[in-house]
Amino acid sequence: MGWFGQLRRLVLSREGGGTVLMATCTAVALGVVPNILEQWTSRPWVFGVVFVGALILVLVGWVLQRPRGLGVVVSLYPAERTQASRVETLKNASRHTHGATLVVDRAALWPGERSVQGHSNLVDIVARLVDAQIEEVRAAGGAEPEVVLYVLAHLQDGFLLGRRLADDAQLSLAVMHLSQQTGRSVVPGVELGSSLRSPLSARQHGQLSSRLAAPAVGWPQLVEVPDAPGQQRHRIALIVRLASAGSMVDDARHVAATGQVTYGPGHHTGYRLPPADPTHANGPCGAYLVIDAGNAYLPDDSTLNAQVTTYIWECWQAARQEWAQHLGDTSAVEGLLFFHGPLPIAVALGWLTARDRLTLVHHDLHLAQGTPPPVAGS
Repeated sequence: MGWFGQLRRLVLSREGGGTVLMATCTAVALGVVPNILEQWTSRPWVFGVVFVGALILVLVGWVLQRPRGLGVVVSLYPAERTQASRVETLKNASRHTHGATLVVDRAALWPGERSVQGHSNLVDIVARLVDAQIEEVRAAGGAEPEVVLYVLAHLQDGFLLGRRLADDAQLSLAVMHLSQQTGRSVVPGVELGSSLRSPLSARQHGQLSSRLAAPAVGWPQLVEVPDAPGQQRHRIALIVRLASAGSMVDDARHVAATGQVTYGPGHHTGYRLPPADPTHANGPCGAYLVIDAGNAYLPDDSTLNAQVTTYIWECWQAARQEWAQHLGDTSAVEGLLFFHGPLPIAVALGWLTARDRLTLVHHDLHLAQGTPPPVAGS
């Protein structure tokens, strides 16, 4: 491309056009054009209108050429899961909004890879690529860029990604997602920051109590599981349902109370428990608690998502402390998170609990089969 083509491309770009607009209108505001206007009219209001209009256009030029941050599109689904159209939607949203976009598509980078979730190495690679791109944008612009994540992933991988990103704290880190209510529109999910650790007010607790079937004061009851052989007394299960999934709570409660991922040969819950110890099989948890929004999706509201994330984190902290006091020994309390809900909240929970012994239990729809037996007493 010749110099004229390069110049034309620069001027027609968002940043180049904004720079030209700022330079031109600054000249107007500072007096070049007003001096010319003096030759045409002496009416003061004409000069005032031109001056104000020029200042407004300078502001518009700044908006056009200002740094617009970094968009990071991350798809952690393997090639066998068709996500191309959804990835394209996220890429278009990022490129429209941000000055730079990084795309990390697992299906494109590793097309022959088998479908496996919970690979910390994969998540670490993604985080390293994000770090490298941030450094490049920072070096080019001389300032800390705003970073926005556009994520497609299994909940477990999203949780691990949030946990890994907590090691590289950014000044601004937000998570977007595809709306469940409005088709393929991309909407704000939750912003990852210190405000997530700020205690909820009494008014916020009251607002959440109606959505989560939670007590307006205090926390959901921590239910102790009766003693059983092989029981992992130091483990507690945190069961969270924030989206439509009819049997999720009953299945998760069954796994936590029995240590079994099946009801028998005819029904598999779909859960994959992490090993309690390399030499021992899993047993029941010591206790569990349930946070349930019912069989419905949360509305697309980033403020509500942040409050729900903080509430879950507070419940986990309170339950862990209560169970540690109940055990009365030096065993470190661990948590199993049975989660069904918006992906941004899973990422945010991973980010919040990066230093905690909390593991998100993966749910595999390919394993789930059969009809669970009726609940006793129903």
